[in-house]
Amino acid sequence: MTVIILAGGKSRRMGSNKAFLKYGATTFIEHQVMMLRKIFDEIILSANDVNAYTHLKLPIVSDIIPEKGPLSGICAGLSRAKSSHAFVIACDMPFINEKLILYLKSQINGSDVVVPQTSRGLEPMHAFYSKNCIQPMHRCLGEGRLRIVDFFSEVKVKIIGEKEFAGLDTSLQSLINLNTPDEYKKYCNND
Repeated sequence: MTVIILAGGKSRRMGSNKAFLKYGATTFIEHQVMMLRKIFDEIILSANDVNAYTHLKLPIVSDIIPEKGPLSGICAGLSRAKSSHAFVIACDMPFINEKLILYLKSQINGSDVVVPQTSRGLEPMHAFYSKNCIQPMHRCLGEGRLRIVDFFSEVKVKIIGEKEFAGLDTSLQSLINLNTPDEYKKYCNND
């Protein structure tokens, strides 16, 4: 099975590349790669600044259409993936929960998208996508519909409600993405 790490964002609110923020003795991206290697056979990095990530020795894809956001990065990663489905996670989500990921994987059963939903809404940056999503994604990108969920009506989507997975991640910490210096300080205790 494949995982696609999305690291193509501009990190405007954080002020620096979130992938390279310190996380203990390492960085967010290095921590994710280390943790995700325990779960996945193939790791693909979706990033527009390819040279910044060569030290990770991973296959790197650039957005299908530049400057179109995470949907374009997911589409590029799926196009490169060897497996029929890929888990997608943003590089600013360092709190990886193997049990939750494996539970989401177990729910694929013919679905093209398996996505958790909390009281905040759908969590499409922590979800499984099948290669069947590639064409609908391309269509959305071509039409300027750039939200990840814009193609969901064209594929089989399984929504996993918070109550269904709450026992695996009671604090929902694995679904937190860190966008600002204050959030980084709050969750990573880096003073």
